[in-house]
Amino acid sequence: MSSELNACIKIAACICAKDGVISQLEERAIFQIVLEKFPRTTAKSIDLAIDEFFESNTQLEHYMSLVNDIELRKFTLDMARRSASADGLDINENIALNKALLIWGLEQDA
Repeated sequence: MSSELNACIKIAACICAKDGVISQLEERAIFQIVLEKFPRTTAKSIDLAIDEFFESNTQLEHYMSLVNDIELRKFTLDMARRSASADGLDINENIALNKALLIWGLEQDA
């Protein structure tokens, strides 16, 4: 898995965690969305990225600085929105999602 895709997964996890927990529904959604778009990615590499997220104190902005490709940025924010919504989009998750949209200068429908 590329380092950019690894960062994308961590961005989604970061946004999903803003309500205090990453639910199984959210985690499952991340897996599904990544494997849908990047079928050559292994579940093990996604799991590793999520484990690294939990073991780190790295902030959303740092992970965002690692993703330069515009299409990957759009994919990431769509994945974050869809996965955070898997168990109901919490206000703190929505705030983080909007912050990410602003940082990257993307529209809500990106």
